[in-house]
Amino acid sequence: MSMAPGDKEKKLGVGEKIAFGLGNMNNLLMNNILNVLLNPIYNIALGVSPALIGYAAAIPRLWDAVSDPLVGFLSDNFRSRWGRRKPFMLIGAIISALSLMAIWWVPSFWGEQSMFFYLVVMSLIFYTGNTFFLVPYGGLGLALSDDYHERTNLFAYKAVVDALGGFLLPWIYWLTTRSCFENTLQGARVLGFGMGLWILVFTVIPIAFCRERYDAKVARQEKIPLWRSIRETVQNKPFLLLTFAVTLMFFGFYASSAICSYLNIFYIFNGVEKEASVYVGLSGTLWKISSLVSLPIVVFISRKLEKRTVFLIAMILAFSGSISSWWCINPNYPALQLIPSVLNGPGISCVLMLCESMLADVCDLDEVANGSRREAMFSAIYGWFSKVGLTLALALSGLLLVWCGFDIALGAAQTAGTILAMRILAAVVPASGMFVAIVLIAFYPLNERRMQEVRKTLNSRDEQDS
Repeated sequence: MSMAPGDKEKKLGVGEKIAFGLGNMNNLLMNNILNVLLNPIYNIALGVSPALIGYAAAIPRLWDAVSDPLVGFLSDNFRSRWGRRKPFMLIGAIISALSLMAIWWVPSFWGEQSMFFYLVVMSLIFYTGNTFFLVPYGGLGLALSDDYHERTNLFAYKAVVDALGGFLLPWIYWLTTRSCFENTLQGARVLGFGMGLWILVFTVIPIAFCRERYDAKVARQEKIPLWRSIRETVQNKPFLLLTFAVTLMFFGFYASSAICSYLNIFYIFNGVEKEASVYVGLSGTLWKISSLVSLPIVVFISRKLEKRTVFLIAMILAFSGSISSWWCINPNYPALQLIPSVLNGPGISCVLMLCESMLADVCDLDEVANGSRREAMFSAIYGWFSKVGLTLALALSGLLLVWCGFDIALGAAQTAGTILAMRILAAVVPASGMFVAIVLIAFYPLNERRMQEVRKTLNSRDEQDS
């Protein structure tokens, strides 16, 4: 495809794409660090009930239902010499960094209920700070380029950071157990300062090196009332198709996660956790490696095929990985369980990368229909659905184990019927979510020709307004 006049100016510099991608390190830390450390620190080190820890982890997610769209609304309507996104990102990073440090400094002599309430309050502050960073950061990325293919290239950089950062997160708990610390609580307190610094560094980079687009256009547009902004966002058909597809994909995948984990421990390795953990580590590593290898291939193919087509190919690859677990979860050949990760990694990683590129296209379509830019609201609603899907999936995962008849007291001596039910659900539940997602994306209407028409309309409006 030949480059049209002016396309060169639409390309982002490599430095700007790297800077934006590095901001995703905060996304990784903010969304995962409490899942990694809460139980080891608050349950094992401090003795707080796992049930109370679960409540403390769930309550902030309920608050997200309010805070995500509210911050999206505030950021979209904010006007300042520093732009719409960066002031919120900086404030959010400071709140997140300080509260993350504070979470581990709960007085160890307090009672269980006091520790629980402290964790709830600190977690609410932490996740509020996360929202102030992540929602505007998402809006910033959706507006960095107006080029159909360059958007995919931009989010590929973000996906690479996601894969690389994924290698680091599993080692954070390991670091808290080092002999240089008196105990894991002290380790978490010391590392908390490092993680706070991590948040601040990976906030300053995109703020310093990424330029917000559409400043002049946004300065002229009217401020959009909150409920109208939410209503117009959820009435966007392509947006709903993308959002529901990704939500269902994650719902099915995480709803079966506990079943797969227990099959690995109690079916493949007869309850020997030490041996099972090796394959957990190998599975995660191969997931990230296969994702990294696939990303440049997907970027190349997406320039030849429509984004929707490549999205469907990636989803079918992940679907194949889920179905393959029926044959690959086999106690006679433990290494076979690595095959689904090799298929799921590229499939799911590429789906997420393409989805963000397609969301940027949706924002252009929305501007044609409604005459305004609201990238942060699209980012907020998309993120909210993903969080709700994940929360419901994790809750369902335990219920599915109960439905299968799994009894922890039996260990590796589960009944044949229980093992069969678990194997069926391990394959069927994620595959079902992905199948419905494939059907939804088959109806996604935006392609390169349509987006060229949209861009032509927007450019014509800009010329008339200037």
